[in-house]
Amino acid sequence: MRNVAPTLSLNRRANQWKSYGFLVIALGAFLTAVGVLLNVVPLVGRTDPAFGLYSALRTLVAFAGVALLLVGVGLLVRAFTWRKDNDLAQMTAQALRASFDDRYTFIRNVSKRELGYIDAVMVGPAGVLVFRIVDAEGDWANENANWLIKKSATGEYLPAPFNPTQQALDDIQKLDTSLRAIDVNGIPIFGVVVFTKDERRIKLSARDSALPISHLGLLTVNLANGYLAADRINMNTATQVVKLLYGA
Repeated sequence: MRNVAPTLSLNRRANQWKSYGFLVIALGAFLTAVGVLLNVVPLVGRTDPAFGLYSALRTLVAFAGVALLLVGVGLLVRAFTWRKDNDLAQMTAQALRASFDDRYTFIRNVSKRELGYIDAVMVGPAGVLVFRIVDAEGDWANENANWLIKKSATGEYLPAPFNPTQQALDDIQKLDTSLRAIDVNGIPIFGVVVFTKDERRIKLSARDSALPISHLGLLTVNLANGYLAADRINMNTATQVVKLLYGA
């Protein structure tokens, strides 16, 4: 199994955010300076009938400049905090390495505009497998696409703070849409929710799960009757999917 992450693509995207950030900050600084200058050195006298419109315009220019400065700072923060890799996905890849040959490609940290962020995707003869990887503890219960977590203080099951199954289903839908957009149709896309904590720290129960759920150590076993039950696509098709996931 090839264990890779589209690092170049991620770095390129972070650099794009930086470029946008600096550009927006420059424009914001220019508009702010113009707005301040128009307030300090007014071009229209207060007795002029157009002064009210002029005053509103210079205020709007200054406000727009400040707003763009804030947006630019936000873009830079996003660029410098761009997630470069996912330790949980790396851990999952290491756990699977011995079970898959080089026909399979495990891609960590997939991040594209049309897909959003996906923890990992594996592509191979069996099809495409989307991973939602969870580093949680406690007593979790899954029914269909819903999750509950048991509160230790009361023993009551309450809705989980997030829904990994629904997140994975959303990822599958977006990936299917992206593949259809490049005329790659009929690709079997599977999903799995993986919990990385060992069974002493995370207890899982399930009924009629919309997607398979698994402890990391049992992942290959739990995929045997689903994703790994048959070979479904040829290597040319697999290569097309991998190229989509690597694309800028």
